[in-house]
Amino acid sequence: MRSLVGPVPEPAERAGSALRRCARAMLSAGTAAPIATVHLAHHAPGTNDFWLAIGMADAATITAGGVRARLEVLDVILGGVADGRCRRVVVVEGRVELPGTHAQRHVATHIAVDLPDHSLLGIGDDIALVRLRAEQIVLTDHDGVTTIEPDDMATSGPDPFADLEGHWLDHLNDPRCRIVPRIAMRVCRCLPAQRPLLVGIDRAGVDLEFTDRDDNIHRQRIPFAEACSEVGELGTQIRLLAGGPRYPMDRAALRP
Repeated sequence: MRSLVGPVPEPAERAGSALRRCARAMLSAGTAAPIATVHLAHHAPGTNDFWLAIGMADAATITAGGVRARLEVLDVILGGVADGRCRRVVVVEGRVELPGTHAQRHVATHIAVDLPDHSLLGIGDDIALVRLRAEQIVLTDHDGVTTIEPDDMATSGPDPFADLEGHWLDHLNDPRCRIVPRIAMRVCRCLPAQRPLLVGIDRAGVDLEFTDRDDNIHRQRIPFAEACSEVGELGTQIRLLAGGPRYPMDRAALRP
């Protein structure tokens, strides 16, 4: 039987996806400065720079020339029954700097094109945009602890479905949807009493979690037959994992 443990995105891509969602993040700058809540985290493509939106009072503790800082991002599941559970942690260490207000607002306009967020509206008023120059990046998830070179982050990017994953999980984990139990039959001879959950979806496959008869929780990686880059391709691969046709039934008659 072919192994069902398939490929997963590279660590840099998984870290990029966590930063993209940035569900929970904290920044500690220096030894005496308080820990600041990060409202938004943006990795500037092609660089080792991370732009972080924090409270103005927290930014005031950053001295001229910058200070050593540590960014901790919790990548939590968004959507469905497992909403709010942490699945990976990304830690970025480096030097954080506070640019001038004009420079902050200039950068915010570029960030808004790729990652629109209401916190960007407060830049220069109650929110400050600081730059963290990454020197070390560590990813901790189900596969263990992995050190990521900053240059790898510079040449990588988030999963193409990072922004939509929560909506997919919310829909597919709905008890009225039968797709997840059908996918679970690939790894379970008989379905457990507790409904299996999808806890991750990316371009290469899905992460399934189920509880066995002894109440032990297992996580299984189930790969797609083909990597996806568009929403239509993702729907097709999920349908195939559930034992369905490649095309929706209303399109079956249109196949060549």
